[in-house]
Amino acid sequence: MWLAFVLTRRGEFKRVTKLLYHPENPNSSLFGPAISPAGLSLARSHLAFMAGDLDAAAALSDQVLAQAEGDSEIRIASHLILALIALRRAEVNAASSHMQMITDDAFMGRLTLLAGQCAWVNVRIREAQRGAEGVAPVIEELVDFGPVSRSVLLSQSAAAPWIVRLALKFDRKPTAHKAVKLAQKLAEMNPQHHALAASALHAQSLFERNLVDLRLAAKTQVHPWARASAIEDIGKFLARERSQQDQAIRIFEQSADAYIKAGAPLDALRIKKRLWGLGVRHHQSRWHATPPSVIANLTETEAKVAQLVAQGMTNTQTAKHLFISPHTVAYHLKKIFCKLQISSRVELARDWTNIGGFQGGLRTGDGRTA
Repeated sequence: MWLAFVLTRRGEFKRVTKLLYHPENPNSSLFGPAISPAGLSLARSHLAFMAGDLDAAAALSDQVLAQAEGDSEIRIASHLILALIALRRAEVNAASSHMQMITDDAFMGRLTLLAGQCAWVNVRIREAQRGAEGVAPVIEELVDFGPVSRSVLLSQSAAAPWIVRLALKFDRKPTAHKAVKLAQKLAEMNPQHHALAASALHAQSLFERNLVDLRLAAKTQVHPWARASAIEDIGKFLARERSQQDQAIRIFEQSADAYIKAGAPLDALRIKKRLWGLGVRHHQSRWHATPPSVIANLTETEAKVAQLVAQGMTNTQTAKHLFISPHTVAYHLKKIFCKLQISSRVELARDWTNIGGFQGGLRTGDGRTA
């Protein structure tokens, strides 16, 4: 089971598929006999998630939880995968719920090999809830080369570029440099881990602002979401130059399509906003694959506030309509802007036509994002 995890992280999807679904000896699994049904389902779930098939990954992880009541490691790993799936689908509350299910395991030190993955999920949940400022204080711990930081970078292809991007955002160049060096050292120690090598190159190219290496990182990255992220960074480089904006638009479109294929609607939404900023308008059908869960983490009240403000109501008018104070409306708007990654009422009004509304606390509409 753990071998399958390692090979999947290295991007050897075909080899793992053969091991998990077409073993040469039908009486054995992987390289030994008697792998448990829960272990097999977990390995298959991890493979599906890394390959971008989130529906299959979620269904398999649900099977694991039904099969592995007595195996804490397998149960923890399944909750982690479900939390990662929820984050990719922009379902922050669901991700938090899965992490709460393993709080006691973390407290009692039962995480062992999964400590790094738990740290990564918790950091990303905090980022979704509080923004980049909320996670800036913890990035130093992710580059200290301790067992947790090594585990994070080895298991998450997006981690090193994410750390570099965040550190540079807050003008912490030494931290960004440490992240690059750590990723490079781990890549050298694991020469067969091609996804890790691509991740290290991605991080280095961001730090050095090297477009050539960034293109190579995107080309060689085998993990769908991490590849989409690298393509997005290429678009951001090109968009800075007015003469390159047509090419930037094409690159952003490739990134958006890759995010949608990887089941990452919030990331696709961010790309669409970048394209709007470059004057590009798309027919909604281009984004038909974006699931409704992109705003599933809005509360019912937040959704009502968003809908009324999008229709042109002031905070005072919205407050009267919902029987709350204008101060409460302003508070909800701040949270809405953070969750939808927008910064103004104009953007909300522009986007809400595609986003849709809620009824009875449940999302309605076709789930297209702006």
